Amino acid sequence: MNADELLKRYAAGERNFHETNLKEAFLREAFLIDINLACAELKEINFSLANLRGANLIAAKLKNACLVMTKLNGANLSRADLSFARLTGADMIEANLRNANLSDTKMIGVDLSRSSLYAANLMEANLIDACLDNTNLEGANLSEAKLRGASLKRANLRNAFVCESNLEGADLTGADLRGANLSGAFLCGANLEGAKRDKKTIFSGTIHFCVRQV
Repeated sequence: MNADELLKRYAAGERNFHETNLKEAFLREAFLIDINLACAELKEINFSLANLRGANLIAAKLKNACLVMTKLNGANLSRADLSFARLTGADMIEANLRNANLSDTKMIGVDLSRSSLYAANLMEANLIDACLDNTNLEGANLSEAKLRGASLKRANLRNAFVCESNLEGADLTGADLRGANLSGAFLCGANLEGAKRDKKTIFSGTIHFCVRQV
């Protein structure tokens, strides 16, 4: 299916495009709220500035996709492959990204507040200045991720892997760090006031000058 056919069928009221092949399609600024693209082949697709609010993208293949400034709030992207995708400035409030592959993604300034990233792979992801307030990151892999200036207020990072990540100037006020592994993380200027930790929280080898904490 090409982009024009999809848009025509969507305009006619069709919403179910399960397992559709739209590899490399150009759908910039498309209005596709509540569309079902579960298990679809969307590699290298251009969804920049598109409105995909509430979309079903379960297990969708979005490797190398362009999702810059895309509206994905409330979308279900659980088990989706978003590796190497560009999500800068995307609106992903309350999105479901459980078990999703977000390794090496560019997510500068993305809003993931109140979303679920349970057990997601965010290894080497670029989340500079991202908003992850009240986000569920339990068991997620954030190893070597760039989180400089990110907001993680009250985020759930229980049992998460945050090894070798750059958290310079990040705000982790009230975050749950119980069981988290932050070995080798760069925490200079980070705010850890009210953060929860326990005996299983690992801080070995961290660089944490001027960390604010209680």
